Amino acid sequence: MLRLFGHFIPIKMLGLLILEMAVLGASVYYLLTTGIHSPQILSDLRGQLGRFSFLFAGVVGIAMISMGLYDSSAMGDYRNMAIKVLIALALVVPANMVCTHLFHDELYESANASTFWSIKAPVVWLIVILLTRVTFSFANRQEFFKRRVFILGGGTRAAAIRQMAVHGKNEAFIVAGTFDPGMSSRADMRDSYQAVANGQSAQEAGGADWVDVVRRAHASEIVVALEDRRGLPVSQLLRCKIDGIHVIDYQTFCERETCRLDLEELKPSWLIFGEGFTRGFFTDLLKRSFDIAVSGAVLLVTLPFTIFAAIAVRLESAGPVLYRQERVGLHGKSFMVLKFRSMRQDAEVAGSPKWAALHDPRVTRIGAFLRKTRIDELPQLINVLRGDMSFVGPRPERPFFVKQLSEAIPFYNERHCVKPGITGWAQVNYPYGASLEDARQKLSYDLYYVKNHSLFLEFIIMLSTVRVILLQQGSR
Repeated sequence: MLRLFGHFIPIKMLGLLILEMAVLGASVYYLLTTGIHSPQILSDLRGQLGRFSFLFAGVVGIAMISMGLYDSSAMGDYRNMAIKVLIALALVVPANMVCTHLFHDELYESANASTFWSIKAPVVWLIVILLTRVTFSFANRQEFFKRRVFILGGGTRAAAIRQMAVHGKNEAFIVAGTFDPGMSSRADMRDSYQAVANGQSAQEAGGADWVDVVRRAHASEIVVALEDRRGLPVSQLLRCKIDGIHVIDYQTFCERETCRLDLEELKPSWLIFGEGFTRGFFTDLLKRSFDIAVSGAVLLVTLPFTIFAAIAVRLESAGPVLYRQERVGLHGKSFMVLKFRSMRQDAEVAGSPKWAALHDPRVTRIGAFLRKTRIDELPQLINVLRGDMSFVGPRPERPFFVKQLSEAIPFYNERHCVKPGITGWAQVNYPYGASLEDARQKLSYDLYYVKNHSLFLEFIIMLSTVRVILLQQGSR
């Protein structure tokens, strides 16, 4: 994993992105230059065509990122990847038209090199990603390209790491072996070496023997997953560290591999002494400027959808077009969030607030459409301009649910140390929450965002939001 501006990015997926953009740019450049038969014109246009080729590759890369085609989970599900590729194609075609328009003079008036370019460019892109992804999928299954991780400890933490290795999103590592100092049983070293080869447990026969097992397993990393650190073998870990073997604690490993925090094992001391939670006047000013610029732009672009939604809500049922509801914001202060009304006027007359359910009967027909397309949340852009919310952040909850959740889930109130957002890391990684367990899972992503938030992560979240909207993921 590469940590870029606090956010963890799988190196293999970053490598795939760079490879595909380089191959695509080179292929487009080759195709354009071979269409020009005049050496003089080719010489004059070579620089412009090169810039166009890699501009097109960069725009296509952004479209693919927005559709989640560089998420590790997309590589194993070919049906899901095919759907995303087709939707990305719908983004690539207009992107190609925009890029072509920028170089209109060179491409359309010189040597007529752009004949059928609107068809050729997407076809080249499809061929490139087909070849690169077949090759990548084959290489990704090879053990040579995976990190070898040795687990120090047993119990639930070790089991969780094994689950990540088998069912994880990135399949970036394999378990080379384990050693639990707390176990009283002892195995001879021959059995230990065999256990390491099988990715099973390896127990020391004495002293520092398990360190030798780590070396023989060719492990590049040791994950300290002890339930009780009072038995931590400090001297052996120091030897491994000096030998160049990376040593990492369980919570940091989990954060890196899953891009969320393990709430079950989360300790205040880890949050206090770990990296993250960096804020300052300049950071806050930059984020506020970013919020105003993005929200203002989106408000202008989506104005036709806003007008359509307002008219549709007014025509379908009686009641106000905008729905005002109390939510909890920064530092626990309440504010009134604005949304297009998607439920009947009497949705909660009968009693206390309720979670929104799948196929909720309280939702109107127009409201269901507005929810699936997320148009109902467009008025929240006004909340962002007011300063109540940020464009990106944890989803704001109602005081009734906040009181329940903060009593049932540790660290829940810590999500209120940043402004809530229209979209967020939890929203693009987990479906709509409608239960205590859903809230717990979403909090694990929210805390990751709170700990590591930056403009880079916000840009990634905004691109991922395109996928969530187009695929209608997590809406109710």
